[in-house]
Amino acid sequence: MTPSPRPRRRGGPIPFPEQMEKVFDRFSRVPRRHIWRQLWMRGEEWSPDIDVFEMDSTTTVRVDLPGLKRDDIEISVEGNTLLIEGRREEERPKEEDYYSERPLGRFSRTIQLPEGASPDAIEAEYHDGVLEVRIPHVAAELPRAVKVPVR
Repeated sequence: MTPSPRPRRRGGPIPFPEQMEKVFDRFSRVPRRHIWRQLWMRGEEWSPDIDVFEMDSTTTVRVDLPGLKRDDIEISVEGNTLLIEGRREEERPKEEDYYSERPLGRFSRTIQLPEGASPDAIEAEYHDGVLEVRIPHVAAELPRAVKVPVR
């Protein structure tokens, strides 16, 4: 026997399951082809998935960008921020019930450069839909021993 849901106080917060039920109810009233058309015709800016890790005094950023060409990607440094941006364009079929979860349009990611990063030495490679940006760190000069004469 499942417990019955607690009654909600008037004006109180709506429990998450009830919120989700309202969302599904709203979509069930719209014809299916219109839902998909709304989803894939948006073309809003999107944000690709990334991994950032540090190894051997180099910070590496990996960005998932499947289906893009090298020419679709721009990398720049502005101040102490790495900016990765571009655009994914694709010819879509004109079918009524076309379904797609891959975002289109402009994308961008910004990554704060680590302290000691050398913007002039940044390297990037793009293979198999993954962009890898390597940011080397400049070795900080360690204080050297200096003999101070006593007068």
